[in-house]
Amino acid sequence: MKPEALWFARLRIVHPFPSLLVTGLTLALVPVADRHSPTSTFAVLGVSMLCYQFTIGLANDIADAAADAQAKPWKAIPSGAVTRRVALITAFAFTIVGLTLSVTLGLHAWAIGVAGLSCGLVYDVWLKRTQFSWLPYAVAFPLLPIWVFVSTDSWSNRLWWVFPLGGVLGFALHLANQSPDIEGDRAAGAGGFAERFGEERAGQVACALFATCGLVATVVVGWGSARGLLTTGAVVVALVAATVVRRRGVTDGLFTALAVGSAAMAVLFLSAI
Repeated sequence: MKPEALWFARLRIVHPFPSLLVTGLTLALVPVADRHSPTSTFAVLGVSMLCYQFTIGLANDIADAAADAQAKPWKAIPSGAVTRRVALITAFAFTIVGLTLSVTLGLHAWAIGVAGLSCGLVYDVWLKRTQFSWLPYAVAFPLLPIWVFVSTDSWSNRLWWVFPLGGVLGFALHLANQSPDIEGDRAAGAGGFAERFGEERAGQVACALFATCGLVATVVVGWGSARGLLTTGAVVVALVAATVVRRRGVTDGLFTALAVGSAAMAVLFLSAI
């Protein structure tokens, strides 16, 4: 393997796009929860979430190493760019750093963070290839803003909206994430929940659920308000992007479009309520 390919494989083992996107969303929600949050709060929440996301990414590749050796031999562990032992040690180190930092946010916030991390690990190790593969996404997505608001001592009863909307968005993102792998998973006899739809229909259902969440969020925020219009705009842009990438067959393009759109929707919705 060429040096540049080696480093690229090593970088991808932590799944940098979703890791950075989720961390960016976490940081964007801090001033929404409390505009007077100190720099230390940004630092602890950001670094903790990045460590948790890196752990989940590493666990995913460790759990999938055998399957990837056949379907995706270019990935870090099958290609030999990273050994399984090094991946395990690195995941453990990220977990310890995240847990140690986040305990300074308070016991309740720490427990919510642990719950989110657990969702990712349960998905990677046990549920990814089962009919319950959607569940960790549906639970974890609404936990993210709740974690931020509890960490900044900014809980409000209006945040109960996060659970139904976040759960549906998490389900939509799960379908979008699994849809490109459905055919390969079927061939290996190891498909998850999205397998029952097929790649095309899974993408359609994901977009429909995303659009429904956008509609409900806009209604709650207010049709005529500035944030309501921005929410509608974010949803439309994400759906257009999703349509384009699906037609062009861009791998992971649907997930990318809906993930970025969901992050934008979350910030706009929470800042409004």
